[in-house]
Amino acid sequence: SLLEEHLQVRVRDALRRDGVKLWLEPYTDSGGAGAALEELGARYSSELSAELSMVLGSLETLRLHALRRLHEQAAFKQSGVATIRYRMARPGGGRLETGSLETRLDITGQQLKATIGQLCDIPSVNLKLISAGRIIEDGRSLQEQGVRPAAQIMVVPLMLTERQAHENEEQQLRLARTRQGAQLLADIDDDMEAPANTPYLQIADQKGNPIQIPQQEKKALMLAMSLHEKGRAMLKRGEHSSALLLLLDADREFKQCRSELLSAVDNFAVLCLDVVWAYLRLQSLDALPDAHDRLVSAQATLNKCYGVNLERLYSLKGSSGREQALFLRLYLLQGIVWYHQGNSEQAIHHLSQAETLLSRLAVDGEKLAHLVSLGFTPQEARLGLRACEGNLEMAATHVIQRREERRAMREREREERRQDTESLRNLRAMGFASRTAAEALRQADNDVHHALQILEDHPELLALSDNDADEESVEVTEELLLQVMALGFDYEMAERALRSARGNLQRAVDTLVTSGGVLPPSTSSSSSSSSATTPTGDGRSDGRVRTEEEARSEREAMEEVTADVPEHEEDYLDSTLQEEAEILQTYQTLLAQARTP
Repeated sequence: SLLEEHLQVRVRDALRRDGVKLWLEPYTDSGGAGAALEELGARYSSELSAELSMVLGSLETLRLHALRRLHEQAAFKQSGVATIRYRMARPGGGRLETGSLETRLDITGQQLKATIGQLCDIPSVNLKLISAGRIIEDGRSLQEQGVRPAAQIMVVPLMLTERQAHENEEQQLRLARTRQGAQLLADIDDDMEAPANTPYLQIADQKGNPIQIPQQEKKALMLAMSLHEKGRAMLKRGEHSSALLLLLDADREFKQCRSELLSAVDNFAVLCLDVVWAYLRLQSLDALPDAHDRLVSAQATLNKCYGVNLERLYSLKGSSGREQALFLRLYLLQGIVWYHQGNSEQAIHHLSQAETLLSRLAVDGEKLAHLVSLGFTPQEARLGLRACEGNLEMAATHVIQRREERRAMREREREERRQDTESLRNLRAMGFASRTAAEALRQADNDVHHALQILEDHPELLALSDNDADEESVEVTEELLLQVMALGFDYEMAERALRSARGNLQRAVDTLVTSGGVLPPSTSSSSSSSSATTPTGDGRSDGRVRTEEEARSEREAMEEVTADVPEHEEDYLDSTLQEEAEILQTYQTLLAQARTP
């Protein structure tokens, strides 16, 4: 039970403090437990205010565990075979299953999945393994992925029973499509002429001002944010296993960005809180070290974004009620982690902080109903009341003001998108390929005149084409070929340059002059070529034109992701706090029981 685990942690900490080694005499002798163990148990029973029988049980468990670890370490040094322990929580709040296995660490993640699948009677294709907060990859060795002897593995099954194999297959397909849709959204954001119904994803600071970052980093952030939103939606629906996998995918993408960027916005802090929340709902106590590190990171980022005492938040937004919901969850999770680490004093302190915030953020039901009757959504009403500390009139005014700010922001986004599209179309109308125009506009910060200057200074950009099929469809007349050849270029190079320039004579000549008269063949002229191109418009990254079926499938994948992108940008701050209240009460009860002899 949680109470027994908590006592065991407290006993272990007392042993460390006193330098007691249970695997040595007088606590262990040739016959097993030594006589001194009972005397030690009596002392700790009095010190920890716990029943003697429970303390003795904890001491014996810890003694046997220490002996087993010593044996496993000796075996690993001698044979290279490590003992790994795993814990699996059945979906839907089912029972916890634990076990251990012996293995070499040079096997792949796929081989470990197959072994655990056999032990748990679950096909390996239906399992995901997590170690130290990272999903174990199938194709790499355990050693390469940081798995060590005595590692604790969290096993996430994607099915309940064999009868649900079909549903499980659909679940895995949904996860794969979510990743595909998120990637497509990131790519479309990279392409300056996105469909009108695509969400306008943007990295902004606490004032809502866009943050200018390198394109590759921006792409990783967009992918991470899309995966995070989908994972958050799954958390809300209680799909904790699937949510955790997407959240850890988002974590991997976030970590491709500079640490100073991640600390400038609260997105990564919120992700850390969501990952630890998923651990809690999956009863994954083995993930406590990773949970602790994530909460430290989350608090540091929130303090930097909002100020240690939320002073930056007050100066930026005039209130802190909405954002304090993040701190409520932070304090609650910190208290839970401290509880499981055996530090009752810190657990009580943080849970008390959470309780104070919970009381402060509680929304009066009548006031909420009144605002809803005025035409506001329950989410708007909750956020408004928290922002205005329960003042009904101020909350109504606040919600109206926030609606106007959102309307203005969306209008600004539409105008920015219109300008982006118009600039791209202007360059395309001049005969430039989409990829050439998009790259020049990126470098010119969307200034058409500056983009033209860049194209003049860097004619190598003219060699970029939308896709090879478009090049092949360009009509190159004999007259154009003769004009280029008259300048001293051979037939093949003249044809390549004209196709690349989409029939524009001057651009073709400029390209040939810059390249010294030699151009590489396009990917379409060589079936063995594997060079990647950026997906645009009707093209694919492999250079071929998408079929109508592929385009439809990609639209559907994006729509599945965007369906969970909330319209309200402060959705992540909204919660009824019902779950938090229930979990807080559970752990306060456990702490009270631990203090009762």
